[in-house]
Amino acid sequence: MTGVLRSALLTGAAGGLGRVFALRLAAEGRRVVATDRAAPDVTVSAVRAAGGDAVALAADLADPAAVRRLASEAGPCEILVNNAADLTHVPLAELGLVAWQHVVAVNVTAPLLLAQALAPGMAERRFGRIVNVVSNTVWSVPGPAFVAYVASKGALLGLTRALAVELGGHGITVNALAPGLTRTAAAERDLAPEMFDAVAAQQATGETLVPDDLAGALAFLTSDEAGAITGQALRVDGGLVTL
Repeated sequence: MTGVLRSALLTGAAGGLGRVFALRLAAEGRRVVATDRAAPDVTVSAVRAAGGDAVALAADLADPAAVRRLASEAGPCEILVNNAADLTHVPLAELGLVAWQHVVAVNVTAPLLLAQALAPGMAERRFGRIVNVVSNTVWSVPGPAFVAYVASKGALLGLTRALAVELGGHGITVNALAPGLTRTAAAERDLAPEMFDAVAAQQATGETLVPDDLAGALAFLTSDEAGAITGQALRVDGGLVTL
């Protein structure tokens, strides 16, 4: 952490992972602009209660116009964390075009538009950190019905690498953070309890991930010290994928 006040735009801030990310960014001295489909007031209240600086904004990331408004309302930000995701998983035969387009809009197009809007300011200040949250399912598809989700996260990984090359000469790094299955309220709601044990059994560590396991990795990738690391994917999955 440095004495320089930097602002971080964090999408998907209302969820369990987003809340932990917001708290960690604030603990690192960042002003957090937290956004979700509805203003993430609970997350912002938690940050402020911990002594941090945060504001809440609402945006529908499936709407390009709303994404551009979000970037304008957020103001200059040196850090962008694209954490929001459409987690749709349905069998191929049931995957409609509208659902596919929504997944791509949220998971790929919105990160592109936000990077496009914020990169000029980052370049002007010769400092930028963009972190795209992808998934270890890009390397290890867990089963059927993940076509839209895995394809979109694979596209986001490709976008990460291309942006790293394009923006690297301006003091901007672009990396991907690839979590494994993480115990959040949403995951516990959507998955059978035995799923966590089954995944943990395949991991080198043998332990189910929790959001705090990812926060340190995010703090490092957004730090001043990470300036020579770009175009990389950091998998935090307990060693499930060891490629």
